[in-house]
Amino acid sequence: MPMPHPFAVLLAGAIALGGAPRASAADDPASDWLRAHARPVPGASAAAIDDAALEAFGAAVADARVVGLAEQTHGGRQEFELKLRLLRYLHERKGFDVLLLESGVFDVAQLTRAVADGQGSLDALAPGKVFYMYSKSDAGRELLRYLDERRKASRPLVLAGFDSQLTGEASQQALLPGLRRELAARDTRAADAIDWPLLERLGAGLFQLDRKAPPSDERKRFDAALAALHGALCGRDGPDTMLWCRSVDGLQAQARTVWDDDYQRDHAMADNLLWLIERVYAGRKIVVWGHIAHLGRGLQRDPQHRLAGAIVGERLGHAYYVVNPTAFEGRWLDFVSDQPREMKAAAPGSLEAVLAAADPAKFIFVDGPHAPVPGLETMPARAMDFDLPPPGLAANGLGRHWDGVFYVRTMAPVTMVR
Repeated sequence: MPMPHPFAVLLAGAIALGGAPRASAADDPASDWLRAHARPVPGASAAAIDDAALEAFGAAVADARVVGLAEQTHGGRQEFELKLRLLRYLHERKGFDVLLLESGVFDVAQLTRAVADGQGSLDALAPGKVFYMYSKSDAGRELLRYLDERRKASRPLVLAGFDSQLTGEASQQALLPGLRRELAARDTRAADAIDWPLLERLGAGLFQLDRKAPPSDERKRFDAALAALHGALCGRDGPDTMLWCRSVDGLQAQARTVWDDDYQRDHAMADNLLWLIERVYAGRKIVVWGHIAHLGRGLQRDPQHRLAGAIVGERLGHAYYVVNPTAFEGRWLDFVSDQPREMKAAAPGSLEAVLAAADPAKFIFVDGPHAPVPGLETMPARAMDFDLPPPGLAANGLGRHWDGVFYVRTMAPVTMVR
């Protein structure tokens, strides 16, 4: 589940708002290109979009094995509704049967196991285990209900988490006891050598993202314990063992991110994604659902810290297609303050303003260019979570950081229901 802070800082190092001055209307190849390649998608709502209207999107995805369905806000109703419609299309018409969700890898694994054991539905059990903007908002829960519905089908949609962050109830309650049992079953002496009370005491604060670092001697013992767990678990194959391994590495990444201000979350996220894509679900067609900051190609927080999509996109190349939604106007729910926020007016000559002027449709899809378009990279584009344009990064990532854009004319905030 995403950290409440410093997420805005992460975004400010990933995507820019604004851009260079635009060319005049008489000499604006970027706007001309955008208008020529805009594909209006008929539908009074995202749910009402029919399959035929998504053919341009399907053709753009082509034979990509992994599709990233991104979002800019974590709190925009039409973003969620559109992503769910695209997921339905990919699953029911294009053969995608795995969903990797931006929620804790360990927490979601425990959730899906509880559902498989008959303890309840995803919709009922997800709060506290799945990122709260997905499990406690009305639009987010529609995704969970769809997954529950597909569980009864002949070809269900498999769910797994990929976030390295360990903040859910399952992590807090079951991770360290489970690691202790797992290690004891393999090597009793190694398990007895670990200072479990120290791990539990420091872990309690770490699970809550408490930024107060422990004393250096305790930190050394904590790191040594995680290194011992890594050595005992990560050299072994098998999905269950590797889940424990990935959780240990996530805990170390969380410690470095929270205590040392050495941002490792996305590096560990990328490791989780590649493990799931290349090993657990090898050969299967996969949808990844998360924030554009984590899914976009080539994004980095600073020169030392790339974001997950940069690593995954480099590894997968054309087998990965990521679509970034944006909006012309409206509001969204800020997931940090839990308050609705108004969108700033779209900048003149921006991607959103050009699309709004080109067609009155509620939804428009644009597949990115396969060759550079003069002025497109510096065309302003919206990034709704922050207001700080970082240096050295162009505003519009279409064709570079994301392969396609899905425009929504008007956005409304989700409503929190739990």
